[in-house]
Formats: sequence, structure tokens, C-alpha cells
Amino acid sequence: MRIFGLKLGQNGLGRLKVEAWFAKGNVKGRVLYGWHHMGATRMARTARRVVDANCRMFGLDNLYIAGSSVFPTSGCANPTFTLLAMTIRLADHLKAKDG
Repeated sequence: MRIFGLKLGQNGLGRLKVEAWFAKGNVKGRVLYGWHHMGATRMARTARRVVDANCRMFGLDNLYIAGSSVFPTSGCANPTFTLLAMTIRLADHLKAKDG
């Protein structure tokens, strides 16, 4: 994190503030494996959320979102395999749609 923050500053890209407990290496007992970006473009059956079951954005015919942000909820497990399965499913749907 120190190197990343240093490079951000050197390249004029921004600044990084690291929490004191992390900077000191005091990670014992901290949950570090659950910081996945999920739920910002949630999947649902109705337009009260953002995308439908095929990851298509409600109200738009040609915008699909393939990412863990469509997960309606998250758990404690790594989402990589679920994300890959959903992406392959979306690819199959798009191939079938376009014939």
C-alpha cells in the first residue's frame, strides 16, 4: 500500500489514505477477504432494481452489465467462480440472441 500510494502521488493521480491499523500491520482479527464491490447494479425480476436475469439493464435494449455488481447480495466466499459462471451465461445468451 505504501508503494502504491507513493506512485499515485508521484504520477499526480491522487492520494491514498491508509487506515492506521493497516499501516501498522495490525491486521489480526480484521476481516480483509470480504471487500468485493457488489450490489450497485442489482439483478431482479422487476425494474425496481437495475438489471434483469440476463444482465440487461431495464429500459435499454442493448446494455448488459457483466460484473459482480449485479449480485443481489454477497456472502463471505470469493465471488470469482460465480462471476465467471454468470459471464459465460451472459455470453451464451448474447450468442443465442444474435443468432
